[in-house]
Amino acid sequence: MYGHTVAALLGTTYQQGTWFEVWNFQRGLTSTLFLLLSGFAFSIATMRHWPSYTKPSPAFWRRIRRFAFFIVIGYALHFPVPHLADIASTDEARWRSFLAVDVLQLIGVTFICVQLLTLVLQGRRAFMVVSLMLAVVIVAVAPASWTFAWQEHTIPALAAYLTPTTGSLFPLVPWSASVFIGAAAGGLYARWGAARLSRFATWMLLVPGVLLVVFNLAGGRLPAALEAGEFGWLPMAVLMRTAACLIGLGALAHASRYVTNLPHAFGAVAQESLLIYVVHLCIVYGSIWNPGLYQFYGGSLTPLATFLVVVGLIAAMTLLAWQWNVLKHHRPRTARWITLGTAGLLVLILL
Repeated sequence: MYGHTVAALLGTTYQQGTWFEVWNFQRGLTSTLFLLLSGFAFSIATMRHWPSYTKPSPAFWRRIRRFAFFIVIGYALHFPVPHLADIASTDEARWRSFLAVDVLQLIGVTFICVQLLTLVLQGRRAFMVVSLMLAVVIVAVAPASWTFAWQEHTIPALAAYLTPTTGSLFPLVPWSASVFIGAAAGGLYARWGAARLSRFATWMLLVPGVLLVVFNLAGGRLPAALEAGEFGWLPMAVLMRTAACLIGLGALAHASRYVTNLPHAFGAVAQESLLIYVVHLCIVYGSIWNPGLYQFYGGSLTPLATFLVVVGLIAAMTLLAWQWNVLKHHRPRTARWITLGTAGLLVLILL
């Protein structure tokens, strides 16, 4: 939330210099960390009920439908026109923006692939090994994929998943690698790390993270890895972000041993992350249904004003997640009708 808000509203005169480059790097850790933890959580939830996901069971198909829903929401947020009647007159730029792959499409498609892995591989250990191998391959081929003219050899919708030159913010190559790394780490945690949290945090998170940083430093590639300005250094940039996230998670895991309880708001925010993501994007950037803050104050606010907007947005989204989570658990029927009513209203406006 704060990354999107600052990028959209902070005055352009402040968006330069060394401090902003450092801020941009740590802002990039948000997406990497989210993807890592998504894969991590997937493995923990899957390992508990492994037999249900190694065959086309109802649980298997429920997950596939949910992941497909992520993809639909991702495209809906970028729908090119406010009314279906205008779709015939949509220009090429708007279609390109619609087809561009954002984080929801990335997560949906990657998780469908990860779920299919459980169906094909059957074994837990094979799942972890293959997930890690796929991550390595995806990162390694990223420079070639980014420079290849996919638009000339395939349809635009598919090319958008393979290179950012189509306008995609999160193409599968290389960002899906973070999900696969998280899935491998989560499987390892589910097998023995949960009972040995301290050892897992040290040897599976902190040590690999530090080694990846040393690897970047030893090759003298750290500045290029931080910037990733050239496609040739893209794998280094991915490794550097992964290293920073692993070190942060390792430190957090060690600190968590001293936390016995968290307020309900933390769990509510975690459980309603999709709602928060969609609503805050509509508030900050707007959508086909509403103008956002960017349309009124884009690139014009001072650091103090931007900070106040960030604080207000985080407070509002936390309150929304908390109250919606309470409603879903205590009055599920009401929550379902509100969901259907809101979706119906948006479709009616579109029609």
